[in-house]
Amino acid sequence: MVKDKILVHICCGVDAVWALRKIKEEFPNNEIEGYFYDPNIHPEEEYELRWIETKRVCNSLGINCEKGEYDIENWFKAVKGYENEPERGERCSICHDIRLEKSAKYAKEKGFNKFTTVLMMSPKKDFDVLKNIGEKIGKKYGLEFLSIEFRKGGGIEKMNKLSKEMQLYHQNYCGCIYGLFKQRQGLEYIPEVVSFSKKVLPASTE
Repeated sequence: MVKDKILVHICCGVDAVWALRKIKEEFPNNEIEGYFYDPNIHPEEEYELRWIETKRVCNSLGINCEKGEYDIENWFKAVKGYENEPERGERCSICHDIRLEKSAKYAKEKGFNKFTTVLMMSPKKDFDVLKNIGEKIGKKYGLEFLSIEFRKGGGIEKMNKLSKEMQLYHQNYCGCIYGLFKQRQGLEYIPEVVSFSKKVLPASTE
């Protein structure tokens, strides 16, 4: 019997640390692989930090994770005109669509028959919007999109506990430069953009 294969789109180590465990629990007989494709994350140093921590979480669970291209120029083109949208607004929907489309395309090429995203773990994201986008893209590529409610049953608390135990780098903004500027309105400068050398990853291997 051929194993089902699940590709998990991953945006960061924090959102993945409980979500991947949940997927392993719910689908014990499935082959699971991570896919880090997040061209929205800015600046690039932040992108690399999140990749390092994603890789660390996956390694701790024995899950392979592939890194997609950092295609930020095309991302900027796709969201042009939506720079001032609020969190959970139209820009976010476009961003989700870009990342899940690329993940589904990769999944199809590599022989996966299911895919999902740990974005559904984040309390800042709209579960129903992600579900609708994922299912639409899944139909396009002939894949089953798994809508997993990671936050239910104390999921947020479990995520926070595991993140603390692993001393994961915990970002304080979603990822894109527009969301960061919106969040930091009124400051003379944006600390996240200028102080990467001061970020500490206590348990990181790099």
